Amino acid sequence: MSAERNFLLKDLNDAQKEAVSAPRENMLIIAGAGTGKTRVLVSRIAWLIGVEQVQPRRILAVTFTNKAAAEMRQRIGAISGEEVQRALWTSTFHSLCLRLLRAYANQAGLTPDFTVMDSDGQKLLVKRIEKDLGIDIGDYRPAMVAASISRFKERGLRFKNIEHAQMGDYGATVRRVYKIYEKSCIRENIVDFSELILRTVELLEGNERVRELQHRRFEEILVDEFQDTSSLQYKLLGLLKGPQSHVLAVGDDDQSIYGWRGADFTNMQNFLKDFKPVHQVALLENYRSGQNILDMANTLISGNNDRLIEKKLKNANGGSGPQVTVMRCRNEELEAQAVLSEVRALKRQGMRLCDMAVLYRNNSLSGVMEKTLSTHGVDYVIYGGLKFFERAEILDAVAYMRLLLNENDDTALYRIINVPSRKIGPSVVSKLQEVASERGCSLLQAIKLVREYGKMPEAAKALVTIARRIEGFASLMEELQQGLEHMSSLSSFAGEVVQKSGLYIMYKEKDEKEKRGEYDNLRHKNLEELVNNAAAFEREHQGEDASDDEALASLSPQKRLLLEYLSSVSLAAGTELNAQGQAGASVPGDRLNLMTIHSSKGLEFRAVFLIGFDNKILPSQLSLESREDGTEEERRLAYVAMTRARERLYLSYADYRRIFGRLESSGPSIFLRQMLLSYSGKRPQPFVTERI
Repeated sequence: MSAERNFLLKDLNDAQKEAVSAPRENMLIIAGAGTGKTRVLVSRIAWLIGVEQVQPRRILAVTFTNKAAAEMRQRIGAISGEEVQRALWTSTFHSLCLRLLRAYANQAGLTPDFTVMDSDGQKLLVKRIEKDLGIDIGDYRPAMVAASISRFKERGLRFKNIEHAQMGDYGATVRRVYKIYEKSCIRENIVDFSELILRTVELLEGNERVRELQHRRFEEILVDEFQDTSSLQYKLLGLLKGPQSHVLAVGDDDQSIYGWRGADFTNMQNFLKDFKPVHQVALLENYRSGQNILDMANTLISGNNDRLIEKKLKNANGGSGPQVTVMRCRNEELEAQAVLSEVRALKRQGMRLCDMAVLYRNNSLSGVMEKTLSTHGVDYVIYGGLKFFERAEILDAVAYMRLLLNENDDTALYRIINVPSRKIGPSVVSKLQEVASERGCSLLQAIKLVREYGKMPEAAKALVTIARRIEGFASLMEELQQGLEHMSSLSSFAGEVVQKSGLYIMYKEKDEKEKRGEYDNLRHKNLEELVNNAAAFEREHQGEDASDDEALASLSPQKRLLLEYLSSVSLAAGTELNAQGQAGASVPGDRLNLMTIHSSKGLEFRAVFLIGFDNKILPSQLSLESREDGTEEERRLAYVAMTRARERLYLSYADYRRIFGRLESSGPSIFLRQMLLSYSGKRPQPFVTERI
């Protein structure tokens, strides 16, 4: 036992050792940027298993992306073995909720084979409802209305809980759509991303037996990136924790930058009150950045008042590193030229392009930078654009598979009934809607009814015509259904869907017509990658026993595997960072990274260029005009950008910048002015300034 203790604590600093070896109790680890929190989390789990003798299946570890969850599982497996790795509950909040809802579907008011709707499906459903209600989709854009519905759910509000009297015209319209949206999801046996957490909270609140089962199941709960939890996720955590279980929360309130999507960094403060007594540990030794970078970042974030503790990061190795370079540029063109010059200089010194990143507050700031890099032949890649599972061709293929599993999924059917074109126009769809409404069935069921009726001698001519139009689609779905029932492997079936549906040929012809090159987004290649992705999923889940999940015991092994795959696809769609044109894979070649600050969260680079560190850009004009102090999250955003840098950090601003086509006076950000002012007259300074 002592050997295992020594192994797990080896090479950890004092604060890390305290966090890993603490007694079993509620604990809050305040982990500054680059302080090794992932290593601490993994070591703590290994400690609980190896030293405290907690059974792996009694441990729940929650993080925010599938990639982070997979990395944690892999690292735990490397320390404690594959058997432990498989037994642990290591997942995102959403995948945890999906697993619980599958297991307790009946108690949650669902059927176990429900499917998860992606964000694009949400928009299509909202658009359809708005048209039915006669709402102008120009005034009430489906994407915005869908986002509003998600925000209601994230606040724990159903349609019936929303006070009509307190809403303006826009809110009242959203409420009308939300009412039918709820009914449509129930009828189609689908749930959206936000529904996963809300319905799980409702399940645990309303069912004492299910809640107590989770209390006995989870003895230790560990939550990563706690500053990014929403109020509803915080509530879920409280419902999962039993009287005898413990919660370990790891986070950094200085890196909370997702308030616009529901994250509430005050959950860290609330945790100290709601889960007391709480053992508190602060990790302040930074293993990433030189001290000059840390001094600038520490000075910046000290301007925030609403912080859990005052913390100053220190370089673990005592190295100062190069000074931070502050570049004052006359305009954005010269700013881009200055970045280009520094990139070339760093490359001559042996640094690769892929070890450098250009960060910016808004995507609109990248245009001049892209043009300059292209003109001078510097390869670059933009991160944070369309993710692989959000691409039209992938959504089309997934919609076919969703419909094969769930014939009530009208949202999936609307997407692909005429993709590729089968000359099934609005009038045909409208007639099918009438049949579905009259018979109280789904559209796919209506298609089957019309198809059979159209073969009868007494069939009306109009319906015979419609039956002929839909024959090809009906036959295709029938053939694919048979293929699913007899599938030999998930990847072969995915290939069958892609090929027989006509999607592969359609997108290949489009790629050829548009003359897309190797580094462009080749849509037919993405469909090939989807088949590869299905094969990888099948390999990872090989040997799993379908009988383990009683809720899905009624499904055939083929349908169960496809259902689990589609669930994983839906969960991946909204959480993973992805490079432009790539299917979640590493970008080929040595290319400069361009991305928003939000997209850079969790990453690090040898050199970072933060461009557009201008007045009214960072912090944004909107945050400056906010009734509340909106600059605090903006300051945290700048802090995240600066702490991505390991060796070199460049901060640039322009005296004049073209905004919405107009040349406007800009100048340095108030954050930058405050930082520079704090070092005025002091020596040595952690920065140097350049005029360009």
